[in-house]
Amino acid sequence: MIDRIKKILLVPYLKTMNYFLKSKFTNQYETKIFLGRRLQTLKGTLAEKSDYDEAWLYALSQHSKIMFDVGCHWGKSALIVTSSISLEKIFLIDPNPLSLSKAAENLIMNDLISKAVLVSKAAFKVSGENIKLWTMPGAFSGASIDKNFTESGRITENCFNVETITLDDIAAQNNILPDLIKIDVEGAEVSVLQGAVSIAQRQNTTFIIEVHSCEGQSIEENTSLILNWCTKTRYAAYYLSQHEKLSGTETIKHRGRYHVLLLPEDKEYPDYLKSIKQGDPLD
Repeated sequence: MIDRIKKILLVPYLKTMNYFLKSKFTNQYETKIFLGRRLQTLKGTLAEKSDYDEAWLYALSQHSKIMFDVGCHWGKSALIVTSSISLEKIFLIDPNPLSLSKAAENLIMNDLISKAVLVSKAAFKVSGENIKLWTMPGAFSGASIDKNFTESGRITENCFNVETITLDDIAAQNNILPDLIKIDVEGAEVSVLQGAVSIAQRQNTTFIIEVHSCEGQSIEENTSLILNWCTKTRYAAYYLSQHEKLSGTETIKHRGRYHVLLLPEDKEYPDYLKSIKQGDPLD
């Protein structure tokens, strides 16, 4: 009798489950045409408006084979650069495993994961330390290892411990040298650069960095530290918004954040970047 009831209920049960599961899937993902490709991604991954640096990043990726995406969040930058036919490998580096898992899911959904290496650690000046990542619980942007640079983490007093690794160690462990390193780490820019000195000494890598400020550190102070690093590693810094070389902080002192390109001193500023304005759409 019980088996007969189960058989009778099986069909409506499966149909009901199928309806709810399809609804859940539909609500979680969206399909968009992005850089000429039809992509299915988690909702919220691909914002309608391009961020300030995305067109520059897209152009740089056309001339790169190996990229480090430091602070990859949900992987939008990875979806941008994997459209480049020259890109062979991208290292997605993020201390928040929840964010990194979403980046991985976006790549898996679009058959792009074979180009990716996932590193769930905080890029830092030394490897093997345990430090705090300040953020609200979940895969939120704006997470920082510096409490002053994350409003959400500071207000909620929420953090968790993460292990550190240098970019030099990632490169050495994988026996590679990145052509391009994108850094978006909410105030920890200099700490990340301090862990990339060996890479810089090879005089081959281009860095594109979002430089931040906060109440505890002005944009001028952060920029001065970056310029000091450049002097020690024989790099030159360029203010991307104006496509001009930075020799001091006067040009950027009015900014809350901005983007800088770091190149080996003997490398020319790319002509193909000069026509791209801050925030230009990717198309």
